[in-house]
This record gives sequence, C-alpha cells and structure tokens, in this order.
Amino acid sequence: MSHRTQVSLADAGALMRRFRAGDRQAAGALVEMFYPQLRRLASSRMRREAAGHSWHTTVLVNELYLELVKIRALRAGGEDNEVEREEFLRLAAHLMRRLLIHHVRPLSKRVERVELPPDLPGTAPGLDRLQEIDDALERLAAVNPVLRTVVELKVFEGLSGVEIAQRMSCSEMTVSRHWNFARNWLGEALELPAKA
Repeated sequence: MSHRTQVSLADAGALMRRFRAGDRQAAGALVEMFYPQLRRLASSRMRREAAGHSWHTTVLVNELYLELVKIRALRAGGEDNEVEREEFLRLAAHLMRRLLIHHVRPLSKRVERVELPPDLPGTAPGLDRLQEIDDALERLAAVNPVLRTVVELKVFEGLSGVEIAQRMSCSEMTVSRHWNFARNWLGEALELPAKA
C-alpha cells in the first residue's frame, strides 16, 4: 500500500470519526474525498431506475450530501481506518437507496423503507411490498447479521462474489454459501416461487 493511500485512509478514518460525532463539515469533506466512488455508486443505482427518471447521477450525489449533513450523530466506530472507509460507503449506498425510493413515492405514501431490487431471483416488488421486504431483511439479520450484509452488498451495491469476499475478508466459497442460504431463506419468507 502506498504512503498516499495510507494518508488517505488515515484522513478518511479521522473524518469518519468526526462525522460520527456530528461534525457536519466532516460530512462534506467525506463526500469530497470519496466523490469518484460516490458517483460510481450513484451511477450504478441510477442504471436500475426506470427510463426517464427526473434525477441523474450528480443530483443523487448532491441529495446524498444533503442527507449526510442532517445526521446529528452515529454510534461510535473503531480505530481501523479501512473499516471506517467501508462504513461510510455502506452508509452512502443505504442513503442513496432510501433517497430514490422516497423520490418516486407519492407524497401521501412516502416512508423511510429500503427496497429489495429485482436482482434477487423472483422479486419484483411494488411499493406495497417494501415493508414486507424490510421486515424480512430484519428477520434475516436476526438469524445472522452477515447474511443481511451479503444480500445488501450483492443486491444493493451490485458487488460480485469476489468483491464481497474481499470486502468481508472471507473466502468466495463462504460468500456463496451465505448468499445461497439467504436467497432461499428470503424466498420462503417472502413466499416467492422456487427458482427453476
């Protein structure tokens, strides 16, 4: 790892710790530091939206910034700068999903829920299923929080098995085992038809 990368990780870790304590300037600095990654994440999310969406990548990143500065505080993190970096990107992905859901819902029906996109076999959720899906993900996390993490990384962030294994510091086989279990468990929980 280069000295420059180490400095960036150290800076990211320090900024994330300030952000967790409620420092709004740290939120802006994190967005600036990770802007290229945030644009890629936003671009990936926008590709899944319906054609003719009124937002584009830059708007989504700007909306993300506005959401981040509203956060007063987060639970304390650790001293590992790489973990802090991953936590920030995970939070950004979660907020982008929530922003896109919120944007397309009629004002009378807007809620703070997370969708499960159609990448999970057999799912094509309508807005009326968001609550059911979110509840199923909560129950899955109660079985094993790692399972929910694998689902979120694969479905929401679009990572491959290799990328998830790297992110979670485990083997690709372990990721595959977790994904297969989670997919089958969610299929039963949501009463989805079995995959042919």
